[in-house]
Amino acid sequence: MEFLPIKINDKKVYAGFWLRFGAALFDILVFIPAVAAIFYLSQINFFFSVILVIIHTCLFASYNICFNAKFGGTIGKLAVNILITKPDGTKINWKEAWLRSSVDIVFAALFLIVELVALSKVDQQAYLASGFFERSKVIKPLFPSWYKHYDIANQIWIWGELVVLLFNSRKRAIHDYIAGTIVIHERFAEPVAGDRRA
Repeated sequence: MEFLPIKINDKKVYAGFWLRFGAALFDILVFIPAVAAIFYLSQINFFFSVILVIIHTCLFASYNICFNAKFGGTIGKLAVNILITKPDGTKINWKEAWLRSSVDIVFAALFLIVELVALSKVDQQAYLASGFFERSKVIKPLFPSWYKHYDIANQIWIWGELVVLLFNSRKRAIHDYIAGTIVIHERFAEPVAGDRRA
């Protein structure tokens, strides 16, 4: 499969760091009401709080996969008019969406285990009485010993993604290489019947 050119009519085809960063910030804003609702509901009782930690992790993973597969990007990407496509500018499918998020899902699942281990040891009353930012201070000392290795691996992944994105002409991050995808300005995507891009 051939890649789209770097430029078409002197316009950059591939979305660079700042557009992708802006899309990520927009996605964070989209999640604020959900996170606030989850925090509020988690104060009802400790068992419910544990269930909501699991729901939050699943919501994060499914948000990326479902929006990417269905619309070619999350709400943030769509808001800044960039899309995830195959190298030739055609729509990605569920396989690419899953592959693109696969490493993030592994890290999210591992962090969920870290949180559940800590929650199994925490003083429930102190946890429920804590504010949003204080909760991390309450449970962090209870993280399993292997968390430090997880954190190092996660940091290597995040910084590796950034370095690879910044230093290749098509602005592909590692997850783009894994999934065989590119991120481009919406106007260069191939229109698909019934799709948002048509």
